[in-house]
Amino acid sequence: MDGNSQQKTIPTVYNMSSSKAREVLWALEEIADAGIKYNIVNLPRRGADTTKVLKSHFPLGKSPTVTLEHVDGEAEVTYQIIPNVLTETRLILQFISDHYTDGIWIPESEEDKARDTFFQEFANGSLLAKVNFIVTFEVIPAMLFFPLRQLTLLMVLPIRLHFMNDLTISYQILDDALSEERPWFSGKKLGLADLNMIFPMDQAVGGGYIKLEKYPKLAKWHDTVINRPAYKRALEKGGPYDLATYA
Repeated sequence: MDGNSQQKTIPTVYNMSSSKAREVLWALEEIADAGIKYNIVNLPRRGADTTKVLKSHFPLGKSPTVTLEHVDGEAEVTYQIIPNVLTETRLILQFISDHYTDGIWIPESEEDKARDTFFQEFANGSLLAKVNFIVTFEVIPAMLFFPLRQLTLLMVLPIRLHFMNDLTISYQILDDALSEERPWFSGKKLGLADLNMIFPMDQAVGGGYIKLEKYPKLAKWHDTVINRPAYKRALEKGGPYDLATYA
């Protein structure tokens, strides 16, 4: 793939610390060696101007948000609903795949295509939703003053434990899906499902919501991802991540 000859837009990723933007940065670093260029604007999660900057591009003010500069000077193209602006992580990753990769992430078989589609949805639906439930019930007490904080922690503990137990089914589904023949959630090779899966899995690992030793194939997948050079470069460029405290 000759990235320089086919790249028609230069994306700028608005990366808020400890956000799903890490998936977008990882994707772009995976294809950076092919000559794909991009820009990054790092924003602190609790920065005074972070929301203002993000909302200047899209009303929700969420990260990742991606803006596009056209190489040929074309001023405005509406890919979603606002010209030259992309939001929603799964859709941003799909855009990257469609426009910058020359199809390298497209599964080779019909079985893997179905698998890739399923696990993209699973990552952003079933898995992420349950992980975020736990995060929510940890954040609420942290926002309160002592002694109300301690009382609230005790009150939400059974709810937190319920969702952690509920997640074990999801982890088993993920572990069962991996094999020597298909070591990726996209199938035989890295694909969009894996790029979508890493943030909720990193949340689960960072928050202590999973005992990886119980899921050896899932643990191997996670270890493989976090040791990929492109993933490491994404974290270096995106700044420090703390998915336990979301600093």
